[in-house]
Amino acid sequence: MAEPGDAPVDGQGALSTLSVMAQMLDGLSVALCAFDAQDRTLLWNRSFVRYFPEHARHVHVGEPYADNLRRFYRERLDPSEQPALERYVRAGIERHRTQQAPFSFEHRGRHLTVSSLSLPDGTRVRMWREDVPPLPVPADRAEGAIPAAALAPMEASLLDHVADGVSVIDASTTIVWTNEAFLAMYGFESREDALGLTFAAAFAHTWQTEGQPTQAARLHDGLSVLRDQLRFPGAAFELALPGDRWSRVIARVGPQGKHFLVHVDITLLKRQQHELLAAEARARESEAQLNRKSSMLELTLERMDQGLMMVSADHVVELCNRRAMELLDLPEALMASRPSFQRVLQYQLDRREFDRADPAVMGFISAGGILARPHSYERERPDGRVIEIRSVPLDGGGLVRTYTDISERREQERRIRFLARHDGLTGLINREVFLEQLGEAMEAANAIAGGPSVCFLDLDRFKSINDCHGHAVGDQVLIEAASRMTSVVRDRGVVARLGGDEFGVLLGATVNARAVAQQLFEAFRATGWQHAGTVHDMAVSIGVATFPNGGSDAHSLLRSADAAMYLAKATGDGLGGVRVFGASAASALTMELLPQALP
Repeated sequence: MAEPGDAPVDGQGALSTLSVMAQMLDGLSVALCAFDAQDRTLLWNRSFVRYFPEHARHVHVGEPYADNLRRFYRERLDPSEQPALERYVRAGIERHRTQQAPFSFEHRGRHLTVSSLSLPDGTRVRMWREDVPPLPVPADRAEGAIPAAALAPMEASLLDHVADGVSVIDASTTIVWTNEAFLAMYGFESREDALGLTFAAAFAHTWQTEGQPTQAARLHDGLSVLRDQLRFPGAAFELALPGDRWSRVIARVGPQGKHFLVHVDITLLKRQQHELLAAEARARESEAQLNRKSSMLELTLERMDQGLMMVSADHVVELCNRRAMELLDLPEALMASRPSFQRVLQYQLDRREFDRADPAVMGFISAGGILARPHSYERERPDGRVIEIRSVPLDGGGLVRTYTDISERREQERRIRFLARHDGLTGLINREVFLEQLGEAMEAANAIAGGPSVCFLDLDRFKSINDCHGHAVGDQVLIEAASRMTSVVRDRGVVARLGGDEFGVLLGATVNARAVAQQLFEAFRATGWQHAGTVHDMAVSIGVATFPNGGSDAHSLLRSADAAMYLAKATGDGLGGVRVFGASAASALTMELLPQALP
């Protein structure tokens, strides 16, 4: 601590003089503290620390006056007033710079009067002396008051011009003196109106003279506070006043049984407190809403059908929901460790996760698996599931990636494509696909190897099966017929259902079409079809046409085979048969009966 004896002497006469003056004032119990033009501490004496012990071991040369004031007000302010600390500090600095006349206040049980002196070089000196204002002899209770003129002139003048209200009450709480600020605060027109009233009566009067309707609850609460606090004076208490005003009352015991009451207008502070409380309530509500939204978001993320992963700008996996871990077979412990995205990729590579991925997808993954633009792709997992991956970059870097199991969708699309090209009942290719493949085979044919052949098959007496046994039985007969044809043809050609009970077989140029047609005929004749324990005969009529003699395009070749089939049906007497389409040099149509097909 730089007390006067320890204060450095920098050669300036003013500072040396102040140091000597401070030591002299110590002998008179007058505290002194000096500050330079920038409000920094220069020196202080021992009386200063005695009056203000909160500064002991803290005040130092060069300390800003604002720090000095903060310690001072932390001692004086109630917890409820602490939020207004900086306001008090700013006001204290302003008084320090502009104070012209002495003023008094109470600190740690001492009544102090402070004076301020400004020196030509900008230095400002503050001095405090302990001074207990004398009170006059109490007047008779009937008189009820001590006239202001009975106070010492200096004290009366000081108290009448302070901003805060001041009142003196006797042992029965009767007001014996007030200053002007008290009268204005509690709504009295003159001092005579307040003198002789108990403080409780003055408080009740205030609620009736402010032009406000009586507010019984606040009046009752205030009277209860007064009854309790004035019984044991010393602690500060608050009173609600009309017009949403508030007064903080600080009571101190004085000589001759009198109590000094200081009434501080804390309306602004209370409003600030209410605003802070309201702001705090709004903040708590906002926090609660945020927590609710966060919980809902977490619940949504965990229950959503899509996998979701969030990757930061530095490629750290910040979030991975449970669905993503399930779809990608990622361990929870790994994802909870906030791994790098590269580490996750390496884990998948080690488990051969991308073995079924397309080369293009594999190249993208090998390059890091992250692009700075929206993109999507599909890949098949080792277990056969197809996963759709979509990525959206975030502002400032990073991305959000979603994973969707589209296996069922892809299977449905495959079925749709299959049904578009196949017969729904037998599973054979349909007429359009048969003609498409026939046309391709004819385009690929050449004179040396020859061309493809077509067998046109029609089930005999199929209409009577539907009429006698119903369409369900008819469908079973068609399925059985398709199965027999497929087992005969095997890998030598393609079987198609052309419509109703008509079927087609496409055979390559190297296949003996007559022999295959005969095998098909025998497959139906050898074994009938069964229904309800009864075996029914099953016959088929077959027409054969070969490119190019049977036609120059798919449709004409199929018509030629169809014509040959009708001839076989007409000559077979309902027992089926095989006929081959042929053309003479004069291009006249002829039908050649296959010996093997004769009944």
